[in-house]
Amino acid sequence: MKIYFKRLIVCAWAIFSLVACGSSENNSDEPGVISQSEVSYIASTAKFPNPERGFYKYTQSELGSNPTMLGELTLKSYRTQNISLIYRIYYLRSFRDKALSPEALNQIDTDMATLRKSGLKCVLRFAYSGQETEPDAPLDIILKHLDQLKPVFEKNADVIAVLQAGFIGAWGEWYYSSNNLKTSGIRATILNKMLEVLPARRMIQLRTPAYKTEYLQRTTALAKSEAFTETKVARIGHHNDCFLASKTDYGTYVNIDAEKNYINSEGVYLPVGGETCPPDGVDPADCAKAESEMRRLRWSFLNQDYYEGVIKNWITQGCMDNIIRELGYRFVLHSGSFTDKIAPEGTLTIQLKVNNVGYACPYNPRKVEFILKNTQTAQLYVAAVEEDPRFWRPLTETVISKNIGIPKDMPSGTYDLLLNLPDPEPQLYGNPDYSIQLANENVWNKETGYNNLFQQITIGNFPSEVYKGDVYFNKK
Repeated sequence: MKIYFKRLIVCAWAIFSLVACGSSENNSDEPGVISQSEVSYIASTAKFPNPERGFYKYTQSELGSNPTMLGELTLKSYRTQNISLIYRIYYLRSFRDKALSPEALNQIDTDMATLRKSGLKCVLRFAYSGQETEPDAPLDIILKHLDQLKPVFEKNADVIAVLQAGFIGAWGEWYYSSNNLKTSGIRATILNKMLEVLPARRMIQLRTPAYKTEYLQRTTALAKSEAFTETKVARIGHHNDCFLASKTDYGTYVNIDAEKNYINSEGVYLPVGGETCPPDGVDPADCAKAESEMRRLRWSFLNQDYYEGVIKNWITQGCMDNIIRELGYRFVLHSGSFTDKIAPEGTLTIQLKVNNVGYACPYNPRKVEFILKNTQTAQLYVAAVEEDPRFWRPLTETVISKNIGIPKDMPSGTYDLLLNLPDPEPQLYGNPDYSIQLANENVWNKETGYNNLFQQITIGNFPSEVYKGDVYFNKK
């Protein structure tokens, strides 16, 4: 069979309409000809929230008798500021020598439910101390608390973007300890317990790369073949709470170049983020240094609230908008090629070219679905494909090539082709706040969370390649 192409370029107009800016002759009505279309997409410079990335807002609560609970209105207002993440630290000062109370555990559950209703997730941490001179808790208490937190983690893993190791010393940063918790053996015991009680599909961040290499007894970075395997090496990422603040970032690095290269290598498969600090012995990071380091170290998220002097410096110098756009992943469609006229039991061929212009990749599971929407009845047909956006690397073009079957009983008619990148968690699936928006002009539907590929597919009596696979569009 012959295959002919028609080319469309998607153009944005002031009233958000889209037109074909130039199309070649379409010979798809010739006998035996399979009709194909090509579409070019226009990148967008808009700022918008996307799940599990970007600047985050800092929040804290003292669990016990007088907690500071999350407010739904406040959280929803963050989304209007292009924020999809909060940092949530729970202080456990009232429980340094005893079990967590049912009320304290319920306070966490209530906060997580509020997050869910608000369309956000959290970077989560627990600590017993907020000052260098404050005590933490003994090992047996920490282990008991982690056992108690296991059902909380299981229930709320959907809105936990990542768990930071916490528990040891001031702010849970693993540096200070009044209970001699700084030995490698005790740190390993606590980390083992955390990995045990946290659902395997979620990751933990450690404060320094040396903590990870010491724990694993290996200095080689996580390899692509190991990524997302739910093994220990694949579940431990990095946070830096004094980013660009001194030569060693306040002791974050020991072997600076080697450890930064280590994070550069494995940070494409793991969460990397944190906050800045008051500079010590160095000038405040300018835009060029900040953007270069965030790209090198694969940063996905950063505290918007601290350190104010550094953040203001980026605003003054003019790079803040770019950092907002590029923290984490940012997917831009370049072009697509599609079969546009297909018979029932035929094959829809799809080829999409996607560029990730962000600093990093998604680090939690993500579905990829193609959707056909009947233009007359609005009936949806959905095909979930084997594709993992966590491997769509920064500054790299990814080609997505798929063949999908048209069901025998699919009604004839015209269908819009859409792309959906939803959260696979059952409580979040279908919520557009948890789906990924592509950075292209006019593709996003905020009501559904679908990205419009601006390609119509006509089902009818057309020449088609008979589908022989096992991935079909299914009526939703």
